[in-house]
Amino acid sequence: MLPIYLSIEGLYSYQDKQEIDFAHLTEAGLFGIFGKVGSGKSSILEAISFALYGETERLNKQEKRAYNMLNLRSDVANIVFEFLNYEGRKFRFTAQWKRRKKFEDTTSLERYAYEWKEGAWVPLDSNDGAIVTQLTYPNFRRTIIIPQGQFKEFLELRGKDRSEMMKEIFNLYRFDLGPKVAILQRQNNSKLEQLNGALSGFDTVSVEILNNKQQELETAQQHLKFVKEETTSLEKEVSRLLESKKTREELAHKKEEVQQYLLEQPRISRLEKELQTYEVTQRAFREILNTTHNLNKEKEQLTYKIEQLTTRKSEILSRLEKEEAEWEKIAPDYQRLDVFKAECEDLKLLISIFQNQEQQKTLNKRIKDGQPHLLQAQEEEKELLTAIENEEKRLEEHKSTRVDTSILLALEAWYQTDDNISNGIAEVKAQTQQLQHEIAQTAKIFEEQSTAIDDWESVLLQQETNLNVEFSSLQQEETQLKVQAKLSAFADNLTDGQPCPLCGALDHPYPMVGHNMATKLQEVLDKQAEIKQRLQQLKSSHHILTAASIRWRDKHTQLAQLESTIQQMEEKLKIHHKQFRWEAFLPTDKTAFLAYKDKNHLAEINIKSGEATLKNLRLQWQTCQSKTEKYKNSLVEFEQSVTVLDQLNQQNRLQLKRLKTADFEQHNETALLKKKQETENKVKSLDETHKRLSESIQILRTDFAHINGERTAAKEQFQQLYQQLSGKQSEISALLKEYDYSDIMQVQHILQKNIDVERNRKIIQEFNLNLQILLRNIADLEKRINNDAYEESTYQEKTALYTLKREELELQIRVTGAVEKEYARLRVEFEKKEKILEEYEKLTLRKSNLTTLENLFRGSGFVNYVSSIHLQRLCEIANQRFHRLTKNNLSLTINESNEFEVVDFLNNGFKRSVKTLSGGQAFQASLCLALALAENIQSMNKADRNFFFIDEGFGTQDPESMNTVFETLQYLNKDNRIVGIISHVEELKERIPRAITVVNDTEKGSQLH
Repeated sequence: MLPIYLSIEGLYSYQDKQEIDFAHLTEAGLFGIFGKVGSGKSSILEAISFALYGETERLNKQEKRAYNMLNLRSDVANIVFEFLNYEGRKFRFTAQWKRRKKFEDTTSLERYAYEWKEGAWVPLDSNDGAIVTQLTYPNFRRTIIIPQGQFKEFLELRGKDRSEMMKEIFNLYRFDLGPKVAILQRQNNSKLEQLNGALSGFDTVSVEILNNKQQELETAQQHLKFVKEETTSLEKEVSRLLESKKTREELAHKKEEVQQYLLEQPRISRLEKELQTYEVTQRAFREILNTTHNLNKEKEQLTYKIEQLTTRKSEILSRLEKEEAEWEKIAPDYQRLDVFKAECEDLKLLISIFQNQEQQKTLNKRIKDGQPHLLQAQEEEKELLTAIENEEKRLEEHKSTRVDTSILLALEAWYQTDDNISNGIAEVKAQTQQLQHEIAQTAKIFEEQSTAIDDWESVLLQQETNLNVEFSSLQQEETQLKVQAKLSAFADNLTDGQPCPLCGALDHPYPMVGHNMATKLQEVLDKQAEIKQRLQQLKSSHHILTAASIRWRDKHTQLAQLESTIQQMEEKLKIHHKQFRWEAFLPTDKTAFLAYKDKNHLAEINIKSGEATLKNLRLQWQTCQSKTEKYKNSLVEFEQSVTVLDQLNQQNRLQLKRLKTADFEQHNETALLKKKQETENKVKSLDETHKRLSESIQILRTDFAHINGERTAAKEQFQQLYQQLSGKQSEISALLKEYDYSDIMQVQHILQKNIDVERNRKIIQEFNLNLQILLRNIADLEKRINNDAYEESTYQEKTALYTLKREELELQIRVTGAVEKEYARLRVEFEKKEKILEEYEKLTLRKSNLTTLENLFRGSGFVNYVSSIHLQRLCEIANQRFHRLTKNNLSLTINESNEFEVVDFLNNGFKRSVKTLSGGQAFQASLCLALALAENIQSMNKADRNFFFIDEGFGTQDPESMNTVFETLQYLNKDNRIVGIISHVEELKERIPRAITVVNDTEKGSQLH
């Protein structure tokens, strides 16, 4: 990451907006940020971290972080940070929050992130800096921005924590394959169990069973084919006989149908005659009768309409006369409507005059009552001013009693240093006594082993040599005894005339005799066991004495170092006592100093109390001043209101038109309001009634004219209908004579039958056609049965035989189908079993391989191994600088627990904990590791340039070490590394080519130069 720009406003001591252009600083490769303690140097790093991650080292979310980080003289805090990430992409991160009306309340933190694309800042979906830097906040503090007091954190991390950090930074989680292998194992074992369960269901499936079922299927199929041929032959014969039977049955049925048609023929003839008469009458009379019927219906409707119109005409005429009478009644009052409206307006003015007069009385009373309060507030204001002046004088007196703070601080520092050196001497002496006690305890171990510290090793070696010689001798004796015992056993089994198993001789004149061989052998074995036990005891003693010897030498070395340290510290204490220069105080007695300190403390308490009292009095004076001003403004406002009301009343009196003020002086506001309401109601009633009657009369007159015209037209239409009906009656009489009907009733009787002409004609036609078809069908059927040779007994016999053969065929089909289905099932099951067995073998082999992988990746061992490689590499890179800084006296290494240790070449290359390093040495080691870690990350991210900040830490270096560190930092620029240094050490400021100076101004806050 490479910083470009930073602006800070309202953060900690930064009151006004301050900006840093990092481009000018990073050109030099090495730059500094300098300032006194508390000037705001570290706040620059905190602003960067807070913008990127929303986290800070000083405060957490539960400590009212937003309020405590906000400058007390600012109402808003704003941070803007721009940088290039490891990919060269440009980003901007911002953080902002504000103060609410209540001083201690703040708004919630608002953080945003942007990327520079195509000439504009494009918002990002997430404001997490870890996404663009590839570093979490803790690792960002360890590798990029190292806060004050945290420089040694990475060096002193425990092995597990450091491994976790390495996993995150170098993405070593990809090597943690143990969980993945476990998942694969569970999946593989689950599949194996499933396959085992599946195979248990295939116990009845084999090659022999499958072959037997195939033979059974072939036999069943051959029998089925034979039965099917017989059934087909019978089926053809039965079908022929059945066809002949159906033909005979159909002939009989057709003959029965012909008989039915012949019986129905007279009815059809009558129907045909009746249909002819109906058609003639309908053509002659239907239309004229329908017309006459419609005219009579219209005549009845018109008669009813004329009656209804006559009734409505009478009703409207009555309502019109009533509305006109009511109109005549209100006409006089309506003519005076403008007079009533004017009186109503005058009453409004009179009510307003009355209300204004009442309000004037109230305001005059408030002016009278408020004047004493104003005088009292003015008097209180004068008293508070006097009290403020007196308190300021007392505060000045207390400030004049202050002691010299520089003397107090110098004395306190001297006494603190004196106590520290004295306590250090006491602590080292206590350590010396502890070491002497431990040396004595170690010496007792040699006494218990009955040996001397100087030659214990040679004594134990001689004893071990003697025991080994004795043990070898006993082993030889054991071998001889075992041989003799075996020979004795052979001798006991010899028989005359039988060959010896060893030499083959047939004669055995002098057989060997064994005496107590087993007893002697057991004695030798017991001695061997005793020597082994003594050798084991010697080995144990050697381990104990080796550890005790090393411990004894280490304790003596430490004791010498501690005695040297005591001498140095006592010498330092003497020099410190010589530096005591305050004659009024004693170096060995703090009484006078504590009294001097208490006097200063008391003065500070009085000053703080006085300042608080003065602040309280000033607040009271401001409150009182505000109250006085408020009273003055209120009285002036009341007087102005009285004048305005008086002017309004004069205007209202001039606007009166019909009424006079004198006529209503005895009336109160309620009476005036009542009279005004009555007048307004009367005006409203007249207006509404006039409007209603005018509209109603107009509507009634219009309705009357419309109904009268409609009634006259209806009467004219009635006369026309009457004439049309007379003409139609004459036409009907002429038609009755023409068709020889006695009267119209006879015609209506015929037409009322409503015969469906089309339907009846269709019935007659279908009857004649069906009769002809039946006669032709009967002739055809008689021809077909002449030569079919049908016998009912033959048909019954063949049918019964066919039914039996059909049942046999169905049974054979079911048997064959069942065998075929079972054979198919066995084939499928057999194929499944073969596939399962093949899969089972693969999974078994996979299980073996996964077990090997599980042993390899168990307990994150592989990840820790890779992590240790990275740490070793870090040590190698860091040692390139650490050797130069320590003049090849010290070296960094990693132990088995992945923890850093120091190889001390001044002490035979022994290893020791990094916690034993001095403050300066720890800074050097931490600096080298931070550089190595940053370079490794830079290489991993393929970044061209990168940087990191160092906050303090240089105060622990002596001048010579400072030169070496400074030279190391200068070399970094050649490796495209940029380093920012934050320090209050003035010597560094002169050697840094480009720097920022932070000054904390009492009025403007921290300022950057």
